[in-house]
Amino acid sequence: MFETEPKKHARSNLQVFLGFLLGIVASLGSLFLAIFFGQALEQHGRWIYSAINAVALIGVGIFALRRVRESDLALGAVMALSLALLFDAGAAVYLSR
Repeated sequence: MFETEPKKHARSNLQVFLGFLLGIVASLGSLFLAIFFGQALEQHGRWIYSAINAVALIGVGIFALRRVRESDLALGAVMALSLALLFDAGAAVYLSR
């Protein structure tokens, strides 16, 4: 019975931390993408920056979330992207006032 149970591998804290840093870099990249496209769509208001950033963060987050089981880097990236999405939501609320 014990032989059929799947073996859980231990997560590497260093790999998760490096993935977290990778997620920060990805969120900064999506922020620059939002600024680039937001300049073209500026007539719609300041909230467009947060909307474009949210779409980019969700896209990168889905990509990383699919690989969480195989990679510790993806777990750290998902954590960083989730935090960035929370900060983006706060910025959207602030800019909509």
